[in-house]
Amino acid sequence: MNKSTIFLLVLATFLFTFNACDPSKKTVKTPTTDMPEMEIDDGMIEVIFLQMNDVYEIAPLEGGKVGGLARVATIREQLLEENPHVITVLAGDFLNPSLIGTLKYEGERIKGKHIVETMNAMKVDLVTVGNHEFDLDEDELQARINESNFEWVVANVLQKDTAGNLSPFAKRIEGSEPQNFPETYQLNLTDEDGTNVSIGILSVCLDANKRDYVHYDEVFESAIQAYGQMKPETDFIVGLTHLNVEDDLELAKKLPLPLIMGGHDHDNMYHEVGTSKVAKADANAKTVYVHRLSFNKKTGTVKVNSELVAINDQIEEDEEVAEVVNKWNSIADKSMRDAGFDPNETITTLKEPLDGREKTMRNGPTNMGEMITNAMLKAAPKSVAAFFNSGSVRLDDFLKGAITQVDIIRTLPFGGSIVEVEMSGELLHEILVVGRENAGTGGYLQLQKIEYIEADDIWKVNGKTLNPTTTYRVALTDFLLTGLEKDLDFLTRDNPEIFKIYEAEKGDMDDLRGDVRRAIIDYLQK
Repeated sequence: MNKSTIFLLVLATFLFTFNACDPSKKTVKTPTTDMPEMEIDDGMIEVIFLQMNDVYEIAPLEGGKVGGLARVATIREQLLEENPHVITVLAGDFLNPSLIGTLKYEGERIKGKHIVETMNAMKVDLVTVGNHEFDLDEDELQARINESNFEWVVANVLQKDTAGNLSPFAKRIEGSEPQNFPETYQLNLTDEDGTNVSIGILSVCLDANKRDYVHYDEVFESAIQAYGQMKPETDFIVGLTHLNVEDDLELAKKLPLPLIMGGHDHDNMYHEVGTSKVAKADANAKTVYVHRLSFNKKTGTVKVNSELVAINDQIEEDEEVAEVVNKWNSIADKSMRDAGFDPNETITTLKEPLDGREKTMRNGPTNMGEMITNAMLKAAPKSVAAFFNSGSVRLDDFLKGAITQVDIIRTLPFGGSIVEVEMSGELLHEILVVGRENAGTGGYLQLQKIEYIEADDIWKVNGKTLNPTTTYRVALTDFLLTGLEKDLDFLTRDNPEIFKIYEAEKGDMDDLRGDVRRAIIDYLQK
């Protein structure tokens, strides 16, 4: 062996030994068995967030064409094959409103039990609260929290007792210590080559549902404080929020969050604010967002690649989750058929979407309100006008495309009958004034054949100025005669200004006034 060959062998041995002793290196096996172990130090780690928001229905919609949580579960399993670090999140609003939630099972209202069981089967990792979680009474919400296997996080929402004392909401299992909802959440992940990352998750919710047992701190102050607490202990922080999109965009201006996964708005959207991305999927899992985050440990930079994935009938259902969904569908189907409905019958195909969102219906007239009041007048043709309280519509979404009977039942899950009332013009005027003042609440009235002329401060019924001394026959939903709607406590059956009430006889299925939903189905079919 010549001197040159010996020198090269010695040099190679030295370099190999030096690198092997460097503790900053990470070692992985190469595919070739006869090669020595290769040492890498890419400092890169990737994580996937699977985002849902505003999910009220567990089963596919629009005749089975879109949505369905068993299909989302399949997407999750596919992502796990790509990367073991898949974090499935829901950005608020899932316990209410839903058709199944209004039904009874084993003697109790379901009130979100069905969706918690489904989310558990999906292995959802993390949720934040939305305003609709607080539609439930305190004991109902506590029961759903206790049943959940996933984690909860929120920085600005606290539980308030009757004395006004504040504490975090908590999972309370008998025999165990309460598990408080944390203000912040931290993910610590390590990939195959040993690269680790600590990700902070910041969560806030808008104060759109004020209940006696709920306290809201200011959104931006809470978010900034939470960010400051997490920043020293994390590599980067993302948002999981339930806010109006305008507030999400403002949050992105205030804090350097590479990604904000938001809820509350029901249509998919994707905004860029500087280096921040704000994403919302479509309600009811008609779409989900898949966010692939790549973190460079050496530079501290995060790259976000977001993909909006349509959930449709081309995706197979996860068998385990589908079994849970089918269980609850069977419960709901029996209940609806017992009430005389054919849930899966297609009744019409809409040319334009009907707007049943709370933020529109509770603040002004909508085409959804117009459709319902038209159906009421068709069922009660002797009435000169019709109205109902916007809060009876619990869809909080658009109806679009092919419409089945179950879509109408979802829209008005509490049903109720149509009553025709002969009342004085004075009482009708008082009702209309309160209904208009109730803007922003469920007590805002959707009207038909009635209009308010603001410039003259007058009401018109059927094109003529309302006369306090005239008797009017109007159609309204029976709930409004209970006196339980906001500031309409005077509207009861025994009000002296109500002269006569006409309504369907109990059990008369031919009289469409017996159930406003059957009246709507008949109206749309014809």
